[in-house]
Amino acid sequence: MQKSSHPKTVLFAALISAVASFALYLPSLGFEFVNWDDYLYVQRNAALQGDDLDWAFTSVIASTWIPLTFLSYELDYSIWGLDPFGYHLSNSVLHAANSFLVAFIAARLAGARGGLGARAIFIIALSAGLLFGLHPLRVESVAWISERKDVLNAFFFLLCLLAYINYAASRKASSYIFALFFCMLSLLSKPMTVTVPLVLLILDYFPFNRFRTDGWRKPLLEKLPFLGLSLVVAFITILSQKGAMVPEDILPLDGRLHVAARAYLFYIYKTLLPVNLAPFYHRDFAAGVSPLFAVYVLALSAATALAFYMRKRSRIYFSAWAYFIITLLPVVGLLKVGRQVAADRYTYLPAISLALLVAAVAGWVVSRNRRMFAPALASIAVISALLSFLTLRQAAVWKDSISLWTHQTRLYPEQARGYVGRGKALLKNRKFEQALNDFDNAIEVNPFFNKEVYLLRGGTLAKIGRIEEGLADLNLFVTSNPRNKKAYIARGTAYALAGRYEDAQEDFSTALDLDPKDPSIHIVIGKVYMHMGDMESSYISMKRALELGGREASWYIRELEEKAMAGGNKALQTHNRW
Repeated sequence: MQKSSHPKTVLFAALISAVASFALYLPSLGFEFVNWDDYLYVQRNAALQGDDLDWAFTSVIASTWIPLTFLSYELDYSIWGLDPFGYHLSNSVLHAANSFLVAFIAARLAGARGGLGARAIFIIALSAGLLFGLHPLRVESVAWISERKDVLNAFFFLLCLLAYINYAASRKASSYIFALFFCMLSLLSKPMTVTVPLVLLILDYFPFNRFRTDGWRKPLLEKLPFLGLSLVVAFITILSQKGAMVPEDILPLDGRLHVAARAYLFYIYKTLLPVNLAPFYHRDFAAGVSPLFAVYVLALSAATALAFYMRKRSRIYFSAWAYFIITLLPVVGLLKVGRQVAADRYTYLPAISLALLVAAVAGWVVSRNRRMFAPALASIAVISALLSFLTLRQAAVWKDSISLWTHQTRLYPEQARGYVGRGKALLKNRKFEQALNDFDNAIEVNPFFNKEVYLLRGGTLAKIGRIEEGLADLNLFVTSNPRNKKAYIARGTAYALAGRYEDAQEDFSTALDLDPKDPSIHIVIGKVYMHMGDMESSYISMKRALELGGREASWYIRELEEKAMAGGNKALQTHNRW
């Protein structure tokens, strides 16, 4: 296999792809954190804000073990603190780098077959990089801070492929070791790439043709170290996601097969027509053996048969289809995690093969007729402009939590998730009446979606003065969640707003028993003591809160000290926001 020819041409095309991809996401640099996992990974991640890095390798967040991604957040925090700008910048830079690598790898793979001129190589590299980088299905992975794992995982995966391409060309041990090293880093960023051994075998089949030149034994043996890494990470991932997996009795095997078959076709459909992209795709269909399931299976079988038949003309069709099927396998729904039936972010790696396939066809057309170069460039420009327009529109969905969940409720008005998410964002912005309306809508469309909505509605009702109505919701939540500290904090706050300080103190004390190291609980207990006139007990509670990291307590401590010096003994009335 020969190295890529026309290096300056390839580099130019790859740079165009990278710059265009980065420029497209410039608006995202002004986006906020969203209230979906961002608070778990960054905003409220106490370990991230500490001095110890061991947490990155020992922590499981949102049922996910991704130590290298955690370390990347740690690096961002050391530079930017909790400014979302820096986290969005890192995502955008990584995505631009991935677009560069996709274009570069496309040229290397095309060059492996030989016989292509500079113009054809340029078209292949440019179209692959832009189709991948500018497509709206990439938005979720780039514009959502929590999906750093996608772009980081892909970055090391693409470096792994590039190193393996070098190994296939030179058979240098150093290239093989680099491929294995980057594979490990990719897996530590996200376990999506457990299929790397199979991907490398696909490359051995085409374009490297190694099964004919080297036989089957050597390529297979070379993949064993990659397989070992994948198995270890897969095992850790299954353990970490055990609590998030949907039980067999809720979604049996026939239902999972239905979801999986539909997902493959769904992603192809959304690639071709990327509109109405949802943050969360609900399963709004009956899963199991049905005529529709049979249609899905027949469609996939027909596509596979066509790709197998087309190998007589070129094996690229079969290789691209095999890559698409295999790289989606971990997230297609067979090992069901969560409640979604699909996610745009799952296409980040599988979409590479579709981009490469289109690019290869465009390059073949130009290689057959040099006069098609200009029309090909014009087509790339038009398609890129259209994709960019759709991507900018979709990216705006992720600018803040309210935009995100408003979009979700527009697409799924019959589902409670969007109303709850938007209600939380409105509540944080102290728009209580609007938040209450969303919580009411969530309960109306699905009273059993998530009992936390009663906690949220109850707390909101109390804040706007409808305390008895709020207590009814909060009592319901406390009864069904007797070990939930948030339940007692919320109800205690409602009691405090009603002036029922003894009842409030009882609930706060119960919450403290459940979590003695939560500084916020010590603060609210201290505030109750203030209103009861017990300044000494309030001071003790506030000091303990400050020791545990509750910086807000310092304000109260100063007030208490000033009041003590002045000889006052009345309850403090200032700064009373429960």
